[in-house]
Amino acid sequence: MIVRNDRLRFRRALASVLAQKTEALEIIVIDGGSTDGTLDEITAHQEQLHYWESGLDKGIADAFNRGIAQARGEFIATLNSDDTWEPDTLRLVQEAHRQHPQASVLCGAVRYLDPASGYGYTRYPDPGALKYRMWVFHPSLFVSHAAYARVGGYEPQYSHAMDSEWCHRALARGEQFAVVPAVLANMSLGGLSDRDFTISLQQYRDSVIRHGLCSRLEAWSYYALFLALKKGMQLPLLTPLKRLRDRLMRGSD
Repeated sequence: MIVRNDRLRFRRALASVLAQKTEALEIIVIDGGSTDGTLDEITAHQEQLHYWESGLDKGIADAFNRGIAQARGEFIATLNSDDTWEPDTLRLVQEAHRQHPQASVLCGAVRYLDPASGYGYTRYPDPGALKYRMWVFHPSLFVSHAAYARVGGYEPQYSHAMDSEWCHRALARGEQFAVVPAVLANMSLGGLSDRDFTISLQQYRDSVIRHGLCSRLEAWSYYALFLALKKGMQLPLLTPLKRLRDRLMRGSD
C-alpha cells in the first residue's frame, strides 16, 4: 500500500485490506513522507503490518518497487490509498489461483467511483485487448513473486503509465494472465492518469511499440482515436452525450 498525506482515505483503504477473511496476508505500507497525520494512522496499526517505512521517494513507481522488494508472499498486490478492496477479494483470488495454477498474473474487475457525483461503473479486464488501451487495472492486479523476479519492477520513466508498461512487458515475455470474473476493487476517478490523459496516452503508445504488441501505425492510430475521444468529451456541446454515457455506464454496474 502506498500513501502520502491521505490519512482518511488511507484509513478506509487499510480497513478494506484488514477485513479480508484470510490469514495468508502480509501488509506493507510505503509512506512518502506524510505530514498530515497519516503516520499516526500507520503506527496505530503497526502490529498488523509486516513492514512500513516513511520518507521521500522518487514517485509512484519507486514506491511500488520499494514495497515489492519487501514482499515475501507468493502473490503481490499494489493498492493506492484512495482505492479499496471488496470484502471477498482475497478469497476470490485464491480460488482463481487454484483454478489457474499456471497463471502468474491474476486480474479482476474494478468499480470506478466519482467522488464528486457519486456515480460508479464497472470495467472487466481483457488482457488480450491491451494493445488498444488499458484493460487491466492495478488495484485488482495480483502478480506472482516469481513474475516480478522474471519481468522486473515498474519503470519510473513511465510516470503516468507504469502499470500499463509493466503489463505490456509481462505479455511480451510470456507471462500468463488469468481473469477473475468479479469486482475485486474500487478505484477513484480523477487520478494522475485521468488528469494528464495526454501524457498517459503518449506513454501507453510508446510502450506498446517498445514491446512489440502492435505496429507503429496501429499504436499511433489508437493514440489519435482515444485522444480525440478524450478531448471531445470535454467540449460543452458534448456534455449531453457524456451524461448519457455516464448513465449507461452506471446502469451496467
